[in-house]
Amino acid sequence: MARIKKEDPFYTLLRDFSTEILATAEDYVKFVEGYPDSITMIPAMKLHEGCSDEHVRKIMKELYASFITPFDRNDISDLALKMDDIVDYIEGVCTGLDLFNMSGTRVEARQMAELTLQAIKELCVMFDHLSDYKSDPVVMEKAIAVGNIEDEGDNVYEQGLRNLFHDDTLDEARRGHVVGWMRVFDRMEGCLDACDAAAGVVRSVIMKSA
Repeated sequence: MARIKKEDPFYTLLRDFSTEILATAEDYVKFVEGYPDSITMIPAMKLHEGCSDEHVRKIMKELYASFITPFDRNDISDLALKMDDIVDYIEGVCTGLDLFNMSGTRVEARQMAELTLQAIKELCVMFDHLSDYKSDPVVMEKAIAVGNIEDEGDNVYEQGLRNLFHDDTLDEARRGHVVGWMRVFDRMEGCLDACDAAAGVVRSVIMKSA
């Protein structure tokens, strides 16, 4: 009877973390699309951020206790922290909309939130295949796909700023919202950048093993 090889705990921990990030991203889209009525979701978004921190702690604890790791220890640590950055930025967008007292959402914000969800779905598939990163081409394909989505997000970000500064419908009383939206768009772009940064760690791991 063939013996089933046990998966390295780091792959399990990273996959579990990516599942939590996916749940966060799904709520992120609901929040942005439903704002301002979705403001009641802020406690849930903060809870996601707390769960993300707990996943990082689990990975770091395992890293501290493990003598042998499936790839470079620094890469595992860097990957976990960059995954945490994704959730931090998502939570920052949601709280920012509240702090800056935005009166409603914008089409580019909805587009960037949806692109973030797409990127995280690609990350989840990447993590599902990560244990075979040396031989499974899907890992690199998905890591590259995240970068392509991030590029698309840059275009939406630039269009969002352009539209914001050329919006003649904003009266003087609402001009302060321009500054608020600049901050929110920056955080949304940071979230997509964090997705690509996490994928970038995996791309580097694959290239170093080639």
